[in-house]
Amino acid sequence: MEREWVVEPVDHRQRRIAEAIHAVQMKAYAAEAQLLGVQHFAPLQRTVADILASSEQFTIACLGERVIGSISVCPNGDGHDVLIASLVVDPAHWRDGVASELLRRVVQGHGASPLTVCTGANNEPALALYAQFGFKEHRRWMADGEPLELVKLRRPPAARHAR
Repeated sequence: MEREWVVEPVDHRQRRIAEAIHAVQMKAYAAEAQLLGVQHFAPLQRTVADILASSEQFTIACLGERVIGSISVCPNGDGHDVLIASLVVDPAHWRDGVASELLRRVVQGHGASPLTVCTGANNEPALALYAQFGFKEHRRWMADGEPLELVKLRRPPAARHAR
């Protein structure tokens, strides 16, 4: 079956695009917070203004005019790795291949550099997705103020992956 949604890079500094990215982030992060069993989930504090001011590069998945997924990347603090700052999909479209396609685009565009991402250690769907693309656990730690274990995953440059 041919997919009905499309993936494209966008200029998140346009207010309507930033608002659409924010809307899908809030839906996805609320569902993720519930999955992880946490009350205070830092990504839910992100605002439209934060997106507008961000130095991240965004790629979105759209179904018609509606944004159903988003991924963003930026240089990591060390200047060598590329950080996947966010990867979100509207929960109504989980398991539709949206996250895989967004991640595939980032790997295609930035795979010559090491890639890193952080997620909840109990977020099994995210961990499985990243593993398919060659990400391996780098370190774990407890989030401040929440009973939430986080994991940093790393993908070496030009690693072979399942996709």
